[in-house]
Amino acid sequence: MKDLSRYRAMESLCRQSAVFHPHDSWRLLAQAEMWHHKAEDELAARSVQRDVAAPIDAVVGTEFQGRAARASRSLGRR
Repeated sequence: MKDLSRYRAMESLCRQSAVFHPHDSWRLLAQAEMWHHKAEDELAARSVQRDVAAPIDAVVGTEFQGRAARASRSLGRR
């Protein structure tokens, strides 16, 4: 999350600087675009990690619930 916040802050800073420095605006706007793409890449990477982790969590959670139910039955609880 720290990287994403930093990327967004740098993008914003570059865009604001472009307004106050018109002679360098082309370079600053190009840098802003670079930071924007870095932020998008970070979001995409997190989305992939979340999508991969979700099915694993579901399987582990189901397995854990099954074990808990078996242990509860062996103790005479329902």
